[in-house]
Amino acid sequence: MKRVSIKELKKLIELTVNEPVSIIDVRDVDEFAAGHIVNAKNYPLSTLPETMTEINREQPHYVICQHGVRSEHACSFLENYGYNVVSVSEGMSVWDGKEKSYR
Repeated sequence: MKRVSIKELKKLIELTVNEPVSIIDVRDVDEFAAGHIVNAKNYPLSTLPETMTEINREQPHYVICQHGVRSEHACSFLENYGYNVVSVSEGMSVWDGKEKSYR
């Protein structure tokens, strides 16, 4: 499984201005609503089996959660179905608040 640190993800977001990085946030809906990375899409881990068909299988996606555990589970699951995913190892718990969006 491919992994990146939160620092590497931030750098990637900064470098890809014209085409945003695809970020899948697998936290629960209420966690996502409390704050998330701009342009991230919320696919809670518990609903992933039903919602994964909405995700582009060919495009690379960076999968994030609060601490990195759920993103690992989500990536393992999605990789089994041929998705191009990378787990963000540290998660939103270490995100510094920049580029963060609130509903």
